[in-house]
Amino acid sequence: MQKYRKREKRVKAIFFSDFDGTVTKKDVIESIMSYFAPPHWKNIHNSLIRGKLDIDVGIRMMFNLIPCDSKEEIIKWCLENVELREGFGEFLQYLNSKGVHFVILSGGLDFYIYPLLHRYLNLIHKIHCNRFRCYNGKMDLFFTYRCNCKCRRNCGTCKLYVIQKYYKNYSLKFYAGDGITDLDACQYNDIIFSTGGLTGYLKKYKNKRTRHFETFYDVINAMEEMERESYYEKSL
Repeated sequence: MQKYRKREKRVKAIFFSDFDGTVTKKDVIESIMSYFAPPHWKNIHNSLIRGKLDIDVGIRMMFNLIPCDSKEEIIKWCLENVELREGFGEFLQYLNSKGVHFVILSGGLDFYIYPLLHRYLNLIHKIHCNRFRCYNGKMDLFFTYRCNCKCRRNCGTCKLYVIQKYYKNYSLKFYAGDGITDLDACQYNDIIFSTGGLTGYLKKYKNKRTRHFETFYDVINAMEEMERESYYEKSL
Protein backbone atom coordinates (compact mmCIF):
# COMPACT_ATOMS: atom_id res chain seq x y z
CA MET A 1 0.00 0.00 0.00
CA GLN A 2 1.42 3.37 -1.03
CA LYS A 3 2.20 5.73 1.83
CA TYR A 4 1.60 9.46 1.55
CA ARG A 5 3.28 12.18 3.52
CA LYS A 6 1.00 14.36 5.54
CA ARG A 7 0.93 17.82 4.00
CA GLU A 8 2.18 20.51 6.36
CA LYS A 9 0.19 23.67 6.79
CA ARG A 10 1.98 26.41 4.89
CA VAL A 11 2.53 29.79 6.53
CA LYS A 12 2.54 32.30 3.71
CA ALA A 13 4.32 35.28 5.31
CA ILE A 14 7.59 35.50 7.24
CA PHE A 15 9.46 38.36 8.88
CA PHE A 16 13.28 38.25 9.00
CA SER A 17 15.27 40.59 11.21
CA ASP A 18 18.85 41.40 11.99
CA PHE A 19 19.65 41.58 15.73
CA ASP A 20 22.51 43.95 16.62
CA GLY A 21 21.36 47.54 16.02
CA THR A 22 17.95 46.40 14.72
CA VAL A 23 16.25 44.51 17.53
CA THR A 24 18.63 46.28 19.91
CA LYS A 25 19.03 50.06 20.02
CA LYS A 26 22.82 49.83 19.63
CA ASP A 27 25.21 47.33 18.09
CA VAL A 28 25.89 44.78 20.83
CA ILE A 29 29.27 43.61 19.52
CA GLU A 30 30.59 47.18 19.43
CA SER A 31 29.25 47.76 22.95
CA ILE A 32 30.94 44.59 24.24
CA MET A 33 34.23 45.57 22.61
CA SER A 34 34.10 49.09 24.03
CA TYR A 35 33.74 47.73 27.54
CA PHE A 36 35.76 44.48 27.56
CA ALA A 37 38.38 44.60 24.78
CA PRO A 38 41.69 46.49 24.67
CA PRO A 39 41.63 49.77 22.70
CA HIS A 40 43.13 48.36 19.50
CA TRP A 41 39.85 46.54 18.76
CA LYS A 42 38.91 49.80 17.01
CA ASN A 43 41.69 49.31 14.46
CA ILE A 44 40.27 45.88 13.58
CA HIS A 45 36.75 47.28 13.42
CA ASN A 46 37.81 50.13 11.12
CA SER A 47 39.51 47.67 8.76
CA LEU A 48 36.33 45.57 8.74
CA ILE A 49 34.11 48.56 7.95
CA ARG A 50 36.42 49.70 5.14
CA GLY A 51 36.37 46.25 3.57
CA LYS A 52 40.04 45.50 4.28
CA LEU A 53 38.98 42.51 6.40
CA ASP A 54 36.24 39.98 5.67
CA ILE A 55 33.40 40.16 8.15
CA ASP A 56 34.03 36.73 9.68
CA VAL A 57 37.76 37.39 10.05
CA GLY A 58 37.22 40.80 11.65
CA ILE A 59 34.64 39.58 14.17
CA ARG A 60 36.83 36.63 15.15
CA MET A 61 39.87 38.88 15.61
CA MET A 62 37.91 41.22 17.88
CA PHE A 63 36.53 38.45 20.10
CA ASN A 64 39.97 36.80 20.27
CA LEU A 65 41.05 39.88 22.23
CA ILE A 66 38.81 38.90 25.17
CA PRO A 67 39.60 36.06 27.65
CA CYS A 68 37.14 33.18 27.51
CA ASP A 69 36.44 33.37 31.25
CA SER A 70 34.82 36.79 30.68
CA LYS A 71 31.75 35.14 29.16
CA GLU A 72 29.49 35.18 32.23
CA GLU A 73 30.50 38.73 33.08
CA ILE A 74 29.64 39.83 29.53
CA ILE A 75 26.23 38.13 29.71
CA LYS A 76 25.49 39.90 33.00
CA TRP A 77 26.66 43.22 31.56
CA CYS A 78 24.48 42.77 28.46
CA LEU A 79 21.38 42.00 30.53
CA GLU A 80 21.98 45.15 32.57
CA ASN A 81 22.96 47.52 29.77
CA VAL A 82 21.67 46.44 26.34
CA GLU A 83 18.27 47.89 25.44
CA LEU A 84 15.86 46.37 22.96
CA ARG A 85 14.24 48.72 20.49
CA GLU A 86 10.96 50.15 21.73
CA GLY A 87 7.86 48.12 20.87
CA PHE A 88 9.66 44.84 20.20
CA GLY A 89 7.48 42.73 22.48
CA GLU A 90 4.26 44.21 21.10
CA PHE A 91 5.57 43.65 17.58
CA LEU A 92 6.13 39.94 18.22
CA GLN A 93 2.62 39.68 19.66
CA TYR A 94 1.27 41.40 16.54
CA LEU A 95 3.07 38.97 14.19
CA ASN A 96 1.86 36.03 16.24
CA SER A 97 -1.73 37.26 15.97
CA LYS A 98 -1.36 37.38 12.17
CA GLY A 99 0.31 33.99 11.87
CA VAL A 100 3.56 35.52 10.56
CA HIS A 101 6.74 33.69 11.55
CA PHE A 102 9.56 35.82 13.02
CA VAL A 103 13.16 34.74 12.32
CA ILE A 104 16.39 36.32 13.60
CA LEU A 105 19.33 36.39 11.14
CA SER A 106 22.38 37.63 13.02
CA GLY A 107 26.11 37.85 12.62
CA GLY A 108 26.27 38.08 16.41
CA LEU A 109 26.77 35.29 18.94
CA ASP A 110 24.35 32.96 20.64
CA PHE A 111 25.80 33.47 24.14
CA TYR A 112 24.37 37.00 24.43
CA ILE A 113 21.46 36.84 21.94
CA TYR A 114 19.54 34.07 23.71
CA PRO A 115 19.72 35.64 27.20
CA LEU A 116 18.61 39.02 25.82
CA LEU A 117 15.64 37.39 24.06
CA HIS A 118 14.83 34.86 26.78
CA ARG A 119 11.37 36.26 27.64
CA TYR A 120 10.35 36.30 23.95
CA LEU A 121 11.62 32.91 22.76
CA ASN A 122 8.13 31.42 22.61
CA LEU A 123 7.21 34.07 20.01
CA ILE A 124 10.32 33.58 17.83
CA HIS A 125 10.23 30.89 15.15
CA LYS A 126 14.01 30.51 14.76
CA ILE A 127 17.31 32.24 15.57
CA HIS A 128 20.22 31.85 13.12
CA CYS A 129 23.51 33.19 14.50
CA ASN A 130 27.17 32.38 15.14
CA ARG A 131 28.02 30.03 17.98
CA PHE A 132 30.34 30.82 20.86
CA ARG A 133 33.31 28.64 21.75
CA CYS A 134 36.60 28.92 23.65
CA TYR A 135 39.94 28.44 21.93
CA ASN A 136 43.33 28.73 23.65
CA GLY A 137 41.75 30.66 26.52
CA LYS A 138 40.25 33.28 24.22
CA MET A 139 36.74 33.90 22.99
CA ASP A 140 36.10 32.42 19.57
CA LEU A 141 33.25 31.70 17.14
CA PHE A 142 31.90 28.78 15.17
CA PHE A 143 30.39 29.94 11.87
CA THR A 144 27.37 27.78 11.06
CA TYR A 145 25.95 29.43 7.94
CA ARG A 146 28.66 30.24 5.42
CA CYS A 147 28.15 32.38 2.30
CA ASN A 148 27.12 30.75 -0.97
CA CYS A 149 28.05 31.74 -4.50
CA LYS A 150 25.55 34.65 -4.53
CA CYS A 151 27.19 36.36 -1.56
CA ARG A 152 30.93 36.89 -1.27
CA ARG A 153 31.11 38.99 1.90
CA ASN A 154 32.23 36.03 4.07
CA CYS A 155 29.61 37.05 6.59
CA GLY A 156 29.95 34.17 9.05
CA THR A 157 26.17 33.98 9.20
CA CYS A 158 25.16 34.51 5.58
CA LYS A 159 21.61 35.85 5.69
CA LEU A 160 21.06 35.38 1.98
CA TYR A 161 22.14 31.72 2.20
CA VAL A 162 19.80 31.03 5.14
CA ILE A 163 16.80 32.64 3.43
CA GLN A 164 17.32 30.74 0.18
CA LYS A 165 18.07 27.38 1.83
CA TYR A 166 15.41 27.25 4.53
CA TYR A 167 12.68 29.74 3.67
CA LYS A 168 12.33 29.92 -0.11
CA ASN A 169 8.72 28.63 -0.09
CA TYR A 170 7.27 31.61 1.76
CA SER A 171 5.34 33.79 -0.66
CA LEU A 172 5.68 37.10 1.24
CA LYS A 173 8.93 38.02 2.95
CA PHE A 174 9.55 41.01 5.23
CA TYR A 175 13.02 42.08 6.34
CA ALA A 176 14.33 44.53 8.97
CA GLY A 177 17.95 45.61 9.22
CA ASP A 178 20.32 48.45 9.97
CA GLY A 179 23.60 47.98 8.07
CA ILE A 180 25.60 46.86 5.08
CA THR A 181 25.54 43.19 6.15
CA ASP A 182 21.77 43.29 5.50
CA LEU A 183 22.06 44.68 1.98
CA ASP A 184 22.29 41.43 0.00
CA ALA A 185 19.47 39.83 1.98
CA CYS A 186 17.22 42.83 1.31
CA GLN A 187 17.35 42.17 -2.42
CA TYR A 188 15.62 38.80 -1.90
CA ASN A 189 12.75 40.06 0.25
CA ASP A 190 9.52 41.80 -0.69
CA ILE A 191 9.15 44.54 1.93
CA ILE A 192 12.10 46.13 3.73
CA PHE A 193 12.08 48.00 7.02
CA SER A 194 15.35 49.91 7.37
CA THR A 195 16.98 51.86 10.15
CA GLY A 196 20.50 53.21 10.71
CA GLY A 197 22.91 53.05 7.78
CA LEU A 198 20.78 50.61 5.79
CA THR A 199 18.33 53.38 4.89
CA GLY A 200 21.06 55.18 2.94
CA TYR A 201 22.36 52.02 1.28
CA LEU A 202 18.88 51.19 -0.05
CA LYS A 203 18.22 54.50 -1.80
CA LYS A 204 19.45 53.14 -5.14
CA TYR A 205 16.95 50.24 -5.07
CA LYS A 206 13.93 52.19 -6.28
CA ASN A 207 12.00 49.04 -7.12
CA LYS A 208 11.93 47.81 -3.55
CA ARG A 209 9.08 48.57 -1.18
CA THR A 210 11.05 50.11 1.70
CA ARG A 211 10.01 51.80 4.94
CA HIS A 212 12.23 53.58 7.45
CA PHE A 213 11.58 52.84 11.13
CA GLU A 214 12.85 53.99 14.51
CA THR A 215 10.70 51.80 16.77
CA PHE A 216 8.82 48.56 16.24
CA TYR A 217 5.62 50.52 16.73
CA ASP A 218 6.48 52.12 13.37
CA VAL A 219 6.70 48.64 11.84
CA ILE A 220 3.35 47.59 13.31
CA ASN A 221 1.70 50.75 11.98
CA ALA A 222 3.17 50.22 8.51
CA MET A 223 2.04 46.58 8.38
CA GLU A 224 -1.46 47.54 9.51
CA GLU A 225 -1.57 50.17 6.77
CA MET A 226 -0.52 47.60 4.17
CA GLU A 227 -3.18 45.23 5.45
CA ARG A 228 -5.84 47.93 5.10
CA GLU A 229 -4.66 48.47 1.54
CA SER A 230 -5.07 44.72 0.96
CA TYR A 231 -1.36 44.47 0.06
CA TYR A 232 -1.15 41.09 1.78
CA GLU A 233 -3.90 39.59 -0.35
CA LYS A 234 -2.37 40.99 -3.56
CA SER A 235 1.02 39.52 -2.71
CA LEU A 236 0.02 36.08 -1.50
